[in-house]
Amino acid sequence: MLAGGVPAPSDTLYAHTGGTPKAQLEIAGKAIGQRVIDALTDARTIGRIAVVGDVKFTSPKLACHIPARGSLVENFLAGIDALGGGEIVAGCTSDIPLLAGEMVDWFVGAADGGDATAGVIRRETVERRYPEYPNAYWKLTDGEFTAADFVVFRPDRVPGVAGKLRPLANARKNAIQTARLIGPGLLVRFLLRRLSVAQAQRHISKSLDLDLRIIDVPHPEMGLDVDEAEHLAVFERLL
Repeated sequence: MLAGGVPAPSDTLYAHTGGTPKAQLEIAGKAIGQRVIDALTDARTIGRIAVVGDVKFTSPKLACHIPARGSLVENFLAGIDALGGGEIVAGCTSDIPLLAGEMVDWFVGAADGGDATAGVIRRETVERRYPEYPNAYWKLTDGEFTAADFVVFRPDRVPGVAGKLRPLANARKNAIQTARLIGPGLLVRFLLRRLSVAQAQRHISKSLDLDLRIIDVPHPEMGLDVDEAEHLAVFERLL
């Protein structure tokens, strides 16, 4: 679990975190990072948990806490190293407080084959259950989507693509910049609204030299993160 993010003074969450890690932000008396840890602990498919960030949480499955290494990709690599690899590793952020163990088990079970599995969530799936949650969406030919903050991957494949992942991680909040980094073909299709999820999967796999699978996630909670103060207000009402 990645818990290294610290909101900057320019972020709307800074007034609530005051320079401390976002994962320690409390909602209804419990840190959002601990809520994610509890969900991972409840999941049958999770054996050991590594927390990357300058935080302390508890779980009988907790293997280690690792200091934050700076960037998103470096933190992922540190977590993989700490767990000692394995056939597959799941990764998630620490700011999805509505995550539940059965959702984790569903995602891991759906990640069948390939080098990595990422998830997208349809706009109508989010708005049907959480109409008050403000969000941004990618407009594709088969619908409007947001990303799940959860991935499953083969740990032996990550170091080889880390260099390509770094700029993508930095641009992850900007759909056009992400498309441009992956390649001109994907950018043109995206701008012309002629890009499908399947085409995005093929373009990204080719760009990273990685067998990526993108799955349609039925659990909106896996993409509802605490990125802004307006998100915090929604979660305070929900929890």
